[in-house]
Amino acid sequence: MKNKLLNKEIMEKDVLNRIKWDKNLNPSDFVIYYIDRERESEQMKKINFTERELRGDFFSVNNSTNLIPMQRIRRITCRGKIVWSRAQRRMKMKRE
Repeated sequence: MKNKLLNKEIMEKDVLNRIKWDKNLNPSDFVIYYIDRERESEQMKKINFTERELRGDFFSVNNSTNLIPMQRIRRITCRGKIVWSRAQRRMKMKRE
């Protein structure tokens, strides 16, 4: 399966775990875009992968006590290219 494109339906948590554990990937290359609900308004925010901590079906930013549900993630990019989006739920990274 060397250099085959992984193209199957996949959830955001699976992508985040792959980025975290795959030694062939550099986590600092990835940016997470998510919906943040502040004061009854929704804003799209972005963070570098290295700024988050996974906690079950939630994540936090910079060790905050505020937990954000994974379902608020809208897309994940690597060096500016979309590798996962909620709309498509497909991961576009090469599998080694």
